[in-house]
Amino acid sequence: MITPGTRIRAASAFIALLSLVLIITFSGYIGIAVTSFFVCLLALREYANMALLGQRYRLTRKYFIALGLIAFTISIYRNDWLLHSFVLSTLAIFIIFLLQARDNSVPLEQLVNKAGICLLGILYAGVCPVYISLLAKLSDHLEWFIFTLLVVFSGDTTAYFVGRKWGKSKLFTRISPNKSVEGAIGSLFASVIVGLLVRHFLLPDTEMFLVFALSILTSIVAQTGDLCESMIKRSFHTKDSGTIMPGHGGMLDRLDGILFGAPLVYIYVKYLVLP
Repeated sequence: MITPGTRIRAASAFIALLSLVLIITFSGYIGIAVTSFFVCLLALREYANMALLGQRYRLTRKYFIALGLIAFTISIYRNDWLLHSFVLSTLAIFIIFLLQARDNSVPLEQLVNKAGICLLGILYAGVCPVYISLLAKLSDHLEWFIFTLLVVFSGDTTAYFVGRKWGKSKLFTRISPNKSVEGAIGSLFASVIVGLLVRHFLLPDTEMFLVFALSILTSIVAQTGDLCESMIKRSFHTKDSGTIMPGHGGMLDRLDGILFGAPLVYIYVKYLVLP
């Protein structure tokens, strides 16, 4: 039986997919780059709201989001500055929390912990989205960008429905009690099938074994990204990272697999496939 929650989830996913198709069709790389910027903005905002609660960190949240957007913008404009942008953000984060250390009521260990959490957020929500747009540069017709999205989203959708129907063995109860081993296996199979179909229709000149192996790795990494995002939320005692997508939650909830999968696909294709 289809529940109202499932209908909302499906409708929300359909609208997001339709929007993405329109962006790809009419805007190409520029549209993807701009979309990636807004993905980064929303992801940074969601992370800041989870990690930096309270009036004390109100200004720090703004600095954190600004630094993340600067790191993203530098990296997307100059791809070779990915590492440099993160290093400069690291220095800035430390300076921000050093200035907060003037408040004697705040324990130093809390400030150091918060600084580390912010650095993780800059890398996760600020730098990883860059790879979404970098994928679009790997081929003339966005084939690897489409490959990544279809492999990750097909696996995610299959895991949801297989888990609901046949899920019995819990995968990681402490982190995500609703995820099952059966769902994870179903996700893996779906990702591989979809990956090979994309190869057949869009990437026929690419060696089948390389696409097969990449599909497996992408599925595993994407599912790991989903679990890591769940771990982050639970550590911050939050159910959803946001509310932008009804039935799914926030941007981080929806794109957790992409944020892990995109860097893997980009590095794999750039150094193992294209040479």
